[in-house]
Amino acid sequence: MERINIRKYQYVNKQDYCEITLKNKNGVTATILNYGATLEKFCLPAADSHTAPENMILSLPRPEDYSKARNFLGGTVGRIIGRMAAGTWQDGDTTRQFAINDAPNHAHGGPEGFDTQVFTFRVQQTADTASVILDLIDNAGHDGYPGTMHLTATYTLDDFDTLTYHLHAITDARTLCNPANHAYFNLDGHGDILHQTLQIAADNYLPLDQNSIPSFGMAAVARTAFDLRDGRQLGAVVQDEDPDISFQHGLNHPFILNGHRVAATLTSSDGKRRLSLTTTAPSIVVYTANHFNHTGVAANIGQYDGVALEAQFPPTADKTLNAITLLPGEAFNAETSWHIEY
Repeated sequence: MERINIRKYQYVNKQDYCEITLKNKNGVTATILNYGATLEKFCLPAADSHTAPENMILSLPRPEDYSKARNFLGGTVGRIIGRMAAGTWQDGDTTRQFAINDAPNHAHGGPEGFDTQVFTFRVQQTADTASVILDLIDNAGHDGYPGTMHLTATYTLDDFDTLTYHLHAITDARTLCNPANHAYFNLDGHGDILHQTLQIAADNYLPLDQNSIPSFGMAAVARTAFDLRDGRQLGAVVQDEDPDISFQHGLNHPFILNGHRVAATLTSSDGKRRLSLTTTAPSIVVYTANHFNHTGVAANIGQYDGVALEAQFPPTADKTLNAITLLPGEAFNAETSWHIEY
């Protein structure tokens, strides 16, 4: 069977912008843009000839929309995802200041992060998988980061309805590296996620200060609104009176994973669909789409219409950022898989 389709949808600044659709034998599809190495759609097969495939992530109406305004929907975000407190990195004896683009912090790699870049790509398929391998050379000094970085993002869809996302990065100078995917999931395929259930294998989470930085260390989830170990409806969580949730208007918090094979499970409102996430990352930042309000290029998306499960090294108030420092001769590797049952 033909498992891969490529469609060029625009040509800008001498660069081809392409949609690459991966398909498995069950009719599940994953559509990736080489703009931002973005997961544009993750669709279940149509139930019958009278219905359309149903998308399990939040998407903009057209692929052309992604480059009109930055929104992070499904993008490969980096060099670092999340926030850098006050945009400051204490790099040995050198204090490096990065752009403040999420006041008062630096966030999501700066103004021109990975999700705004056009990747080169190649595709491959086997008897039971389809893959797209996307490459980017991020030059030294871009968005203020030292070192030239080579990033490869690979999406692979298999016949067991699992989409695997692998990141590999190397650098020629000491730099920061903590990229991740930023897809928002909605297993109902429409509406909000308030009646969907999220389970996270985490005994601890990181409370946030008034600048959305985890400056208080870890806290136990037990007997708090953040205890998702047995699963909890997201509506009950985002509407909880916990002051940390109220201040953020929902979840925007890192959960420290406890080593269980399945790190997170999201279940549809009717219980018929289930997404299981496994990852090599030590934490998941859960963000319940708190800021969307049906405006701008994302006018089709409102508050709580999806939930992002960002597998990453957790943000920190430690300005040395040692956990996400990458040296020449080292390689950054991270892998996250999403398995869908329906």
